[in-house]
Amino acid sequence: MEWSAQEELATAAVDLLERGVDPSNLPHTIRHYETVQTCMRDAIVQILASAGFRAERTEAHTYGSAVHVRGFNL
Repeated sequence: MEWSAQEELATAAVDLLERGVDPSNLPHTIRHYETVQTCMRDAIVQILASAGFRAERTEAHTYGSAVHVRGFNL
């Protein structure tokens, strides 16, 4: 399962990254995008767990904002 931020926010973040940014001082748009992605991914994991699923975060560099659903707790 994967969730992504609104297209306008994602596009703004990508545009800034393509122009080049100082990784030690990221622009607010990029920090906000990362916060939204992290919060939504964590919320999805918690919602799935509440529904009885075994779900976990995936490795972000490989899978982005994806959530791995491993099965259902009986």
